[in-house]
Amino acid sequence: MKQLRIYVAGPYTPSNCDLHDAARVANANVNKAITIANAIFKKGHYAFVPHLSHYTHIHESNHCKAPKEFWYEYDNTFLEKWANAFFYIGASNGANMERALAQKLGYPVFLSLDDVPDLNRCKFLVDKEEGVFDRW
Repeated sequence: MKQLRIYVAGPYTPSNCDLHDAARVANANVNKAITIANAIFKKGHYAFVPHLSHYTHIHESNHCKAPKEFWYEYDNTFLEKWANAFFYIGASNGANMERALAQKLGYPVFLSLDDVPDLNRCKFLVDKEEGVFDRW
């Protein structure tokens, strides 16, 4: 099996919560996607986490306040042009549209980390005592 480029999709925008909880829920969704990406890296594949655009979206330099359709279009450029596999965390409007596109493109769709093939290698191994990174 060759190394995959896996697009990680799942809920980002908080729903069904009060305004005071929205930032915490969005952050929890971002953290879950990052955790999954790190597990994918450990299995020897690459992962793209569209949730990380959260930081460009909320950054003080972002004055355009782009509508959600912009972010869907932005994310789809990575799904269409970079990815060759798809990981579905769970249902949301965006994740469901992305899953449909991934299926249309013929990508394998993973619903669990157990489904992601393990290449039995970690791209970067860390020697904690010496702080040295070894490749392969």
